[in-house]
Amino acid sequence: MRSWRAAFVAVALASLFLGGCAEEPHVGPARHLLIVSLDTVRADHLAVYGYERETAPGVSALAARGAVFSNAFSHDTNTNPAHTSLFTSLHPHQHGSRANGQRLAPGVRTLAQLLADMGFATGGFVSGATMKDAASGLSRGFDIWEDRFDGKRRDGAETVDLARRWLREQGGRVFLFLHLYDAHGRYLPQGDYRDLFQSDEPGPRLDRVPKYQRLLDERGELERSLNVYVDAYDEMIRYADDQVARLLGDFDLDETLVVLLSDHGETLGERYHVLDHGAQVFDEQIRIPLIFAGPDVPVGRHAATVRMIDVLPTLFTLLGLERPSDLPVQGRDLAPLMRGEEGGPEPVFASARAAGRRHRDRLYDLDRSRRILSLRDGGWKVVLYPGEREDYVELYDLSADPGERVNLAETRPEVRERMLERLARWREDGASSPAPEVGEGLSPELRDQLEALGYVDE
Repeated sequence: MRSWRAAFVAVALASLFLGGCAEEPHVGPARHLLIVSLDTVRADHLAVYGYERETAPGVSALAARGAVFSNAFSHDTNTNPAHTSLFTSLHPHQHGSRANGQRLAPGVRTLAQLLADMGFATGGFVSGATMKDAASGLSRGFDIWEDRFDGKRRDGAETVDLARRWLREQGGRVFLFLHLYDAHGRYLPQGDYRDLFQSDEPGPRLDRVPKYQRLLDERGELERSLNVYVDAYDEMIRYADDQVARLLGDFDLDETLVVLLSDHGETLGERYHVLDHGAQVFDEQIRIPLIFAGPDVPVGRHAATVRMIDVLPTLFTLLGLERPSDLPVQGRDLAPLMRGEEGGPEPVFASARAAGRRHRDRLYDLDRSRRILSLRDGGWKVVLYPGEREDYVELYDLSADPGERVNLAETRPEVRERMLERLARWREDGASSPAPEVGEGLSPELRDQLEALGYVDE
């Protein structure tokens, strides 16, 4: 079987060197849909987004034949709320899944349900305990939701094997969702992937390492060198990339729309609380890769700010399907942007759990019953931290301070108030009923798995 990576590279080279002599691509809507979610993969750790290491040559090849969005953002830095926004085009406060361990509320329609009603065979294959149906409710609309594994995670190779087996049994239009968890901590590269990337320097010494992330050095002591963790993280991205390669080889790429993205990123060395995600809304966690490739997708790179909720309406256009008129959709169709039409700026709203230990350096006394909320718009970002006695506000000028280091909430009150007013209006727009407590209704085994990953009883 021909490697999908080789096929992508061939297409890219042909378009680059042969120009008009290259074979004409398939024209018309795609017949099949494949969505690949690389859990915890930062956009800036992929070469196509400027990273110096080639951690994912397959992603680079995919990008060479598709549309790359350089400024794509998630709406939550936990797995379940982010994926639920992907499947519904709703924000977490609207679809009700606000944290890992909270299941999707009844009555909310999903992408899989819509495509199943239109005759697609629907298969979901997931690799992390947070995505099990008992913890997420995301199986809704899927003919098969393969989440039968023990422990906190499943190796991506096994998940891909199951997906390929199911795919070969299908005869009509197919929607396949693949979720790979390999780049999620703890980073444990094996075999040829171990020591694939090696930094010249150990990097900063880490004072704190989350329990679930801890590695041991050659003396059997806690590894405290940042770059050891970064190297291992990059190696796991490469491993996940190779697993995707095997699945793509089973698709007719001339008839398949491929969407590759991540649910969120990862804080590596940027903050007080490192090697982690969730309970923060800084850009290294909410910025994600987003690539579309397939029929009717013009090749190009787009700098416009786009969001995870934009994926669902875009899919209907690229698949040549009519979206139900009564479907509540918060996102916009990105197909016009791909064709070169200008679109107005869209705000990015993101939320996260108020887990206080991730912000101990700020000395905030957080109310864990409420959410951290943020708005990214017009070159500014405002973050609202819910306090027990008073709320805390941070304001960042992203143009001058892309690392979000200098809080301007007190020196730019006019911007702060304008952003907070808009954030308040959004919070009230279409808010769902209160969600169940995190972990409510879970089996003891699944609850333990979520707790081991830092999602329950922090």
